[in-house]
Amino acid sequence: MQLPHNLVSCQWLAQHIDDGSLVVFDAGMSPAGSAKPYLAAAIIKGAQRFDFSNHLHDTTNPLPNMMPNAAFFTQAMQTMGVSQTSAVVVYDDQGIYSAARAWWMFKAMGFNNVAVLDGGLPAWLAQQGPVQSAYSSPLAQGNFIAQVQVGLFIDAAQVLNSVADENVMLLDARPANRFSGEQAEPRAGMRAGHIPHSKNLPYPDVIEHGFLRKTAELKALFGLRVPSHVQQLQFSCGSGVTACILALAASELGYTNLAVYDGSWSEWGQRVDLPIDTH
Repeated sequence: MQLPHNLVSCQWLAQHIDDGSLVVFDAGMSPAGSAKPYLAAAIIKGAQRFDFSNHLHDTTNPLPNMMPNAAFFTQAMQTMGVSQTSAVVVYDDQGIYSAARAWWMFKAMGFNNVAVLDGGLPAWLAQQGPVQSAYSSPLAQGNFIAQVQVGLFIDAAQVLNSVADENVMLLDARPANRFSGEQAEPRAGMRAGHIPHSKNLPYPDVIEHGFLRKTAELKALFGLRVPSHVQQLQFSCGSGVTACILALAASELGYTNLAVYDGSWSEWGQRVDLPIDTH
């Protein structure tokens, strides 16, 4: 089964929920800074847990939520029953929030038949979609093979090398007062401010009631920030999660050559060797 787009509706998922090739993942996460474990109000029928904060991440890196290597991701997805012919739908309990990170992780590993559930769990519950009380287990081992797509996740050195490049634009998904440096960062030891020459597009601006905004609205938001000559868009945030929401929105608008700064401000803000701006 081929997914129709980067986003699927609750109506589409309800129609295909029993398809044998479909794999559904709850990619929800606890709010940044919260010590409470993630607990969803309900679980969509057949869904497994996709926990990139505590499981599906690079355990050798002290930064939060960092992308694991291909071998780790391959093994994890095979264990979770994902195959090369699977159709993967990811969702979260906020509408569109952390599911976009899971979507980008699959893209970065060369798997394109993946989509975010538009509206997420709240929309699913609103339309009374079938739910269950515990996560499902895979029915069989999958044959997923990761094929790393170079450049979809980038590091601090790559961002730094692009700062003065007028053909590259970095969009920061954090709130405006954190971008400007007026508000202290929620994580201890972080400097306040933003990456030089970046522009601010707070991730809530591209979302309305848990759904991605309409194309015309997104086009206006990006058009105000991205000159027509820009050839690459980079995205950053606090810990590499909400940056992926901007990547999702950009993909919907047809932008290509997109990159997410994996370390984001969790790395840039603590490294005194990297430049920052405040204004």
